[in-house]
Amino acid sequence: MSSNPDLIAAQARVEAARARLTGTLSEVQTRLKPGNLAQNAMDSATTTLTTAAQRGADAARARPYAAAGVAGGVVLFLARGWIGKLLRRKPRQNATPAGAGGLNDEETATAYAVRKGQQP
Repeated sequence: MSSNPDLIAAQARVEAARARLTGTLSEVQTRLKPGNLAQNAMDSATTTLTTAAQRGADAARARPYAAAGVAGGVVLFLARGWIGKLLRRKPRQNATPAGAGGLNDEETATAYAVRKGQQP
């Protein structure tokens, strides 16, 4: 081995660079494990959702009427199909036609009187 100080310093730098590269590769492998990627994604999503929920709650406290209006609009939008069906439905008839198997108003009054023992 040569005892040249420049060569010894260069070899030391190479060994230090190799150690840093090995550490970096090990860190990258750890970060790229599927479990770690999933955990990082969950942490990021949780933080984002928590921040958004906090901002929404603060905005609702600052403007309660506007928040109620927005919430009402969302409910109406989500229930639009159900509300449309209610509005399009045909009104029911109060009296069932005599030929349909039920009693009409006159027949109902007669049946009630007979049941009470009165003359129709």
